[in-house]
Order: sequence, then structure tokens, then C-alpha cells
Amino acid sequence: MKHLNRFFIQKSVVTAVILFFFLSSEAQYYYRDIILTAQSGEQQQLYKKNRVAYVQLHSYEADNSPSENFECKVVPNSSFTQIRTYTTSASTGISSLSAFYNFRGMLYKSVDSTADLITTYTYTYDSTGKLYSAASLSSSVTADKKKNINEGETHIWHYSGDGYPVDMLYINNNDTTTVKFKLDDAHNIIEEESWYRNVSKGKTYYYYDDLNRLTDIVRFNSRLQRLMPDYIFEYNTTGKISRMITVQPGDNDYLTWLYTYNEKGLKTEERCYSKQKKLLGRIEYEYGVRGKE
Repeated sequence: MKHLNRFFIQKSVVTAVILFFFLSSEAQYYYRDIILTAQSGEQQQLYKKNRVAYVQLHSYEADNSPSENFECKVVPNSSFTQIRTYTTSASTGISSLSAFYNFRGMLYKSVDSTADLITTYTYTYDSTGKLYSAASLSSSVTADKKKNINEGETHIWHYSGDGYPVDMLYINNNDTTTVKFKLDDAHNIIEEESWYRNVSKGKTYYYYDDLNRLTDIVRFNSRLQRLMPDYIFEYNTTGKISRMITVQPGDNDYLTWLYTYNEKGLKTEERCYSKQKKLLGRIEYEYGVRGKE
């Protein structure tokens, strides 16, 4: 799995804290901004409920040997208002990810740090708890000032009187793209379309099961000239994601992630398989629990 080690580790760390690079020049804004931010808060509440003191991730190659020089630990503070993830690996180097939550368990800031880049994400909410803005700012920390970067973007969300997303303004370098949403009869977002200077820049489609759980995120693949999924989700009997398929950008190759959980709803293992159903690697989760105070 060494050829996929960097991608696999990044995905594993992401799923450890249900945190993602929410802001992206790609589509899937509803998924990245709204759904994943909410899942981050749910994960924080799960850690708090189960008094998790730390999560130690153990990475294994396809042959079941430990991944070389890999270390990853997730550590909540005593009030669970901050969750820090420390990662070291031969392929990715040293990185840290800090997520901050308010008294309602809602993510309001995260800081992603590597050896040469720091990216800060901030989130604000309206009086009803709905996401109002999501912003990112990336700054390089290299010694070469000529290569330093300072980039950012902001998403501003607008809702209907019933509280459902209507549109989102994507602001980047003083330029604005408007993302418009369509809902079905159950008020699920089923389509988002980006508009720049009155020209459509493409659509993203969302599909759901009978329980209104997200099952597919689909976009038009220009190379293949047809609609292709970016993500496919399946759920277990408790409503947890048991399988996630991620299609590689601009391709029809894909990876399949299988997840298992314990009786408390905490993830215990994830496995990654290739399109040919070959095991690429796995992660085991070890939990430490706080004593009663």
C-alpha cells in the first residue's frame, strides 16, 4: 500500500475526527460545508459522551505489517472544546490538526498545520444554529519569501424563511460565484449549480435513500462524457456509514472504504480496497477513556 500511503493516511485522519477540507474550488459545497461540519459536531459529542481521553490510530499495510514510521493520535481537552490530531509518517511528515467547538458542540475553527503551510478555517452560525459563513486562510511558513502564499476564500450561506438553503456566495480574491440549490419534497438538497457572471459552471446532484440519508454525490465527468459519482455511501443498522466509495477525480477508478464500530458507536477499524477489490491497507482505532470525575 506504500504507493497509496499518503492518500490513505490523510483519509484516515480525516475520518478520525470527521474533519475535512470543507472549502474547495471544487463543487460539493453542501456536502463539505453543511454535512461534514455537522458530522464534526456529532463526532465531538460522541467523544464527550464516551469520555474519550485519546484515540490512537494504528496503520497496517496490505500484508498486515505496520506502516513505516506512522504515528497518529487524537487528543480532546478536558472540556472537549478542542480536539487535536497529531500525525507523523514517512510519506507525509509531521502535521497537526486542531478543531475548536463552542458550548453547543458546533465547530467554529480548525487549524491544519504542516511543515510549510498553515490553513485556518473559521465558521459562524446564525441565531438558529445554521451555518452562516465558512472561511479559509492559507499561509506558507517557508523561509523563501518569494514562494510565500496567503490565500483565502469565504462562503456565505442564505436560507429560505423555512430555514432551508437557497444559495451560497463563494467569494475568492474579490470575485464572487453564486451557488444555487434545489430541494425535493422532503426538503433534501438534490442539486447545486454554480453560476459565475450569469454562466453556469456545472451542477452537483445529491441522492438519498428512503430514510433521507445521503447515498450518492454525482457530477458530470467531462472526460467520460457522462454523470459519475464522486461519493457513494452505505449505512449499517444503527445509521453509521459502513461503506464509502470515492471515485478518483477525472477518472473511473475508485477506492472503497469499509468501517466497523463498537457498541458505543466509536469506529474500531477501517479498510481500504482498490477497484479490483484488493486490500490496500487498514487502520485500527484504540481508545483511552477518562476516569469518573
